[in-house]
Amino acid sequence: MKSNTSIIPAYKSFFPKIVLLITASILFWLSKPNIFFADGLGFLGWFCYFPVLYLIKRSHSGESVLFGALYGVISYGLFGYWLHSFHPLGLIIACTGYLIICALLFLVLKWADLICTKNGWLLQFFCICGYEYVKTLGFFGISYGVSAYTQWKFTYLIQICSLAGVFGLNLIVIFPSAFLFSLIYKSQERNKLLNSVDSARKSHISAYVKKEQALAVASLKLTWICGAIWLIIFSASIVYGYIGVHHKNHNEYVTVAAIQNNESPWKNGIEEYSKNVKNLIQLTEEAQALSNDIDFVIWPETAVVPSIIYNYEYGTDVSRFMLIAQLLNFFDENNAVFVTGNAHQVEFAGASKVQYNSALVFESEKNVHPPEPGIYSKIKLVPFTESFPMKHVFPLLYVKLLNGNSHMWEKGDEYTVFNYRGLSFSTPICFEDTFSTICRQMVLNGSRCFFNLSNDSWSNSIPCQRQHLAMAVFRCVENRVPAVRSTASGVTCIINQNGIIEKRAPEFCEAYVIGRIPVISGNQQTLFTRTGDIAGIAEIGLAVFILIMQSFIVIIKSIRNK
Repeated sequence: MKSNTSIIPAYKSFFPKIVLLITASILFWLSKPNIFFADGLGFLGWFCYFPVLYLIKRSHSGESVLFGALYGVISYGLFGYWLHSFHPLGLIIACTGYLIICALLFLVLKWADLICTKNGWLLQFFCICGYEYVKTLGFFGISYGVSAYTQWKFTYLIQICSLAGVFGLNLIVIFPSAFLFSLIYKSQERNKLLNSVDSARKSHISAYVKKEQALAVASLKLTWICGAIWLIIFSASIVYGYIGVHHKNHNEYVTVAAIQNNESPWKNGIEEYSKNVKNLIQLTEEAQALSNDIDFVIWPETAVVPSIIYNYEYGTDVSRFMLIAQLLNFFDENNAVFVTGNAHQVEFAGASKVQYNSALVFESEKNVHPPEPGIYSKIKLVPFTESFPMKHVFPLLYVKLLNGNSHMWEKGDEYTVFNYRGLSFSTPICFEDTFSTICRQMVLNGSRCFFNLSNDSWSNSIPCQRQHLAMAVFRCVENRVPAVRSTASGVTCIINQNGIIEKRAPEFCEAYVIGRIPVISGNQQTLFTRTGDIAGIAEIGLAVFILIMQSFIVIIKSIRNK
């Protein structure tokens, strides 16, 4: 049985670590859009990982894994609380996933600290940057939580993304945490060594202590040198951004109207579907009454639930056919090009029907009767809610997902570019505009504008919608193209090619946004568009290389010492 005298010191050493853990999680949460600050406190993004690195330094390997698991659950539980509105299972899956991911991250960071005793902070810095890139990849990958997105309102700084992408900006945003940790910790260590030198001047170990003190001073100098390099890069980025934002060279524009109907489309029943379509038509007519030269009207994701083409050509439900007929008549009598979300259904001979989450493009007297619209089907499906490839491995989980609000779709296979009225545009659907790879490929295919169709109404959360908006801003900057977002409940807006939100509608209300966007012609491509996420690849590559080489060196030294 342990005595109180042994328990109290253990408690005193453990309590500061818990404080660091909670501080790190709160900084992560508040730096992004949240329930207290709808746009987030972006300046906190510069210091999110400072308490993490201190926590790693003060913990042993086992504790690091435990604290990493807790950090993942607390941070992403606070950040993505709105997943509970969709389905409690969604929040559980997200927290469980980041419990594992962050436990592994903290273990890697601790290993970097152990194998690089003097300058492990630099290796940890690259490990964190690499982690934030890797976590966006694969089936489970999401872009929510990437540090650079905290700067979405820092217009001049984010322009650097046209060169290096969001993961290039990540280097600038994450570095202050590592620098501050190194500066404070090494200053403390140097002072301890100086005190050791004073007390050991007459002893036989003074030479060793002096050597350690010299190494500590050299290491601290390296920290200052890295800080100076960062300051130069940061300053150059601001200058570059200022020049880029004030450079305008477009003469031709089109007028767009983005409609926000403030309705979740998935209320079952033809009566609800008909009500939604009538509401969309009314809002469109109101917008066109204010501006009679609207070229494009954009409706949200799955704004029209019944499959337009299928119900027109093969449908046996009279009420659905009548709804589609009314809709097509409206399109055909209108001068604007219409872009609408639709649960597009295809039936193959001898096979079952498949559904796609699609964007359909109609233009009067060209492709309305019969409906032969341009079609883009969503390629990047939301894990667990739109796609679950492991349904045969985990059938019970798949059934639970289907019994919730999930809508499983077939995956699209083409990054479609539409050309109407001189404008080349693509239609990333919902969270596709949170991925740089998706939008970049659309621009490589010839797109010069994004019409994003989204539905975040299920979240009942302004922070959720602002988190989505924050990422959408970067897709414009990276590729130097404008974007129009038409959403079910927010944030419906127009974003220019510099990531500046020119017009936006209030959230969770019926609204529309009317504005002009430039027609960008030619083959202009940013450095990011041409090269992609090279920064992210380089970050993870460098981190892995240094980890392997330094581990090899440590193992060789250990063998020799034996």
